Amino acid sequence: MKIYIPTFRRVDNQITFNNLPDDVKENVILVVQEQEKDQYKYDCEYLVVDNNIGIAKTREHIYRHAGKNRFGMLDDDVRFYRRNTMYYKGEESNMEKSRRMMNQDDWKDWFNVLNELLDNQDMMHIGNRDNSLPPKLIRFYYHQLIIATHWIDGSKLNKFIDEVDWNLVQVGEDNVLSLECAMRGYKNAISDEFLMTRWETAFAKGGCSDFRTVEVNEQEHMKLVKKYPFVTMTNEFYEWKRIGRMRRFNVDIKGAYNSHNLSTLDKFMT
Repeated sequence: MKIYIPTFRRVDNQITFNNLPDDVKENVILVVQEQEKDQYKYDCEYLVVDNNIGIAKTREHIYRHAGKNRFGMLDDDVRFYRRNTMYYKGEESNMEKSRRMMNQDDWKDWFNVLNELLDNQDMMHIGNRDNSLPPKLIRFYYHQLIIATHWIDGSKLNKFIDEVDWNLVQVGEDNVLSLECAMRGYKNAISDEFLMTRWETAFAKGGCSDFRTVEVNEQEHMKLVKKYPFVTMTNEFYEWKRIGRMRRFNVDIKGAYNSHNLSTLDKFMT
C-alpha cells in the first residue's frame, strides 16, 4: 500500500517519514512543490505538484494519482503507536507498557487490519485515534471526523471523485473528505489500538502555518457551515499554542452517513 506524505517547507523536519520502519518507507511517496523538489534527498518516490496550490488541491492530486488503489495519506508531522491489548475485553497484555511506538511487526498487523476492513463494500476511510486520548476500550469506533492520517480505498473514492469540490476550503479539508464519503453511504472507522500523535506538533512552522491564522481558520470553516448542514458553529473556543484562540465547529459524520440512508429510502418510496 502506497503512503502519500504531502509536505511543505519542512525539508529537514520529516517526522512521519523518519519514524517509519525501512520497509514501510519503501512505499512512501513524498508530495512536494516544484520550488522545493531539489531540496529533498530522502530515499523514496516523489510526486511533484505546482507551487503554492495549497493543501486541498495537493490532496486532490493525491486522490487522482492513487487512482483505484488503496493508499495512505498522512500529515508529515505524526508518529504511530500501538496500544496494549489489555484494554480490550477478554484480551491479555501484549507488551510491557500501556503503548509503544509501532515497530515493523506492528505495521504488518496494521496493514492486515486495514485490508480486512476495506474489503467491506461499505467501508472506505480509516483513521487513527490520537495518542493523547484515553482508551475507548473497543478496537474501533465509527462515524467520527478523521484527521491527519487517512487510509482510503481508491476504488470507492473514484466512483464520486469528480462530483466533489475538493478545493472548497484551504484549511479544514479533512472535513470535506469525511463528509463526502459518509454522505454516499460509506462507513469510516477509527482505530483505538493503532494510534497516532497529532496535537503535540499542530501548527508548527511550515506546512499550512504560513497562511493559517485563527481568522482564516474560522473563515474557511464558515464555508463548510454554509455548504454542509452537518457542520455547525459553536460559541466554544480552544487555546492552541503557536496559533491562539480558535473557535470550535461541530462536524456530524454520523448524521451525514444517516442522510444517505434517508435519501435512499425516499427514492425507494417514490
